[in-house]
Amino acid sequence: MTDGSPKLSQRTNERVGKEVSKSVHNSRKDNPVTKTVKDKCQSASEFLRKELLQLKVYDKTNPEGGQLNDTVLRMYFFGQSFNIPPLHMPIQRRLQTLIVAWHTGCFLYFLVFSLFILANPFLWWLMVPYFIYFALDRTPANGNVVKRYSHWFRSLPLWRFYCQYYPIKLYKTVDLEPTFTEASSNGKAEHGELLRFRIWPTKVTITIRRKQNRNKGMVASGPRYIFGYHPHGVVALGAFGSMATEGCGWSKVFPGIPVCVCTLVNQFQIPIYRDYLLAFGCTSVSRRNVLKVLDQNYSVGIVIGGAREALLSKVGSTELILEKRKGFVKLALETGNVNLVPIYAFGETDCYNILDTGKETYLRKFQLWVKETYGFTIPFFFARGMFNYDFGFIPFRNPINVVVGRPIYIEKKRANPTMEEIDHYHKLYISEIQKVFNENKQRFGFDDKTLRCVE
Repeated sequence: MTDGSPKLSQRTNERVGKEVSKSVHNSRKDNPVTKTVKDKCQSASEFLRKELLQLKVYDKTNPEGGQLNDTVLRMYFFGQSFNIPPLHMPIQRRLQTLIVAWHTGCFLYFLVFSLFILANPFLWWLMVPYFIYFALDRTPANGNVVKRYSHWFRSLPLWRFYCQYYPIKLYKTVDLEPTFTEASSNGKAEHGELLRFRIWPTKVTITIRRKQNRNKGMVASGPRYIFGYHPHGVVALGAFGSMATEGCGWSKVFPGIPVCVCTLVNQFQIPIYRDYLLAFGCTSVSRRNVLKVLDQNYSVGIVIGGAREALLSKVGSTELILEKRKGFVKLALETGNVNLVPIYAFGETDCYNILDTGKETYLRKFQLWVKETYGFTIPFFFARGMFNYDFGFIPFRNPINVVVGRPIYIEKKRANPTMEEIDHYHKLYISEIQKVFNENKQRFGFDDKTLRCVE
């Protein structure tokens, strides 16, 4: 009896332990709280699985779209390592990458810089006057962008590096009649006084002068232009390079036609960044503002498809949002002496890999909600990084060929254009953008593509 008692005690303990664990398991199983948590976890897992299965990645290896998990596995688990730029990379290419990285992320850099200055009391003497100006100035929305338009800033060598990165090239189908022509042939540059102040208590006076607007001394003798840029792509990289800067030599290709690129007013709500954009001549795309810019004989560039077209962006995509976009035609009719000019950028949609969210996913609904609430949205995208070629948010080096089409002249100004008139010129515009695409698609490697207006 004495020798068997330890074994009996051990068996008893094991049996009791099993009964206790079984009872605990049954109690957990029957516990409604535990069951609810388990059901929620299962439903969340199922929801996430369904969402991920509907996501497709469009890149050059999968132009028709591939599953997200296949792309991730191919990139990181099948022995493929990160591609890193070689150390002997020419300095010019490094500068090109640096400028593109700067511009594509500068809105974030300016925002962080502004918050840093606000958090530093020693710099409030600088920011308080600026924020008073920021709150009162309405330049982005009242047509006064023409006074901030800086040909010097647009012509900085930085923007030539920006355009050489892809590269972006500008082509014209026909010569466009200049809006401004020389009023005199003396060739002397006029200067205007910018600021004059005296250093107290001395009598020394300092005068800062700047060159007058490039179009001073010139007369407006020709038509204005509304340039329609297609497609939008992710962020309309070609529109910035070709029209907002002199990186492609806009003023040499189309002399006497200063153009202000129009964008969403939201972008002008970031301190300092707004002034950066105004120096390029960028301005709000609101109807009232565009009319005021045109009234001052400056032309405008509008990315017609807008945020809705950005959601259609895929590698190799040639789909446009144009069928129902007629506001720009109405603007031209209300202004008169205006040319509608379509522009197609071959390669604009190929600079980023796109993560397509499908039509029924909650991610797509979120994108549409952002668009309806804030007026803009962008697709989920990725490309290369600063120090690798596989992942990041710097666009790929893909050629963007910007072709400017033939003008559609609207001579007479109409206070209240009819729908028949709007539809007539809208059809002419669609016909011309189709012609631009078809005449140049073989030249730029799009011969197997067809331009489609889907909405």
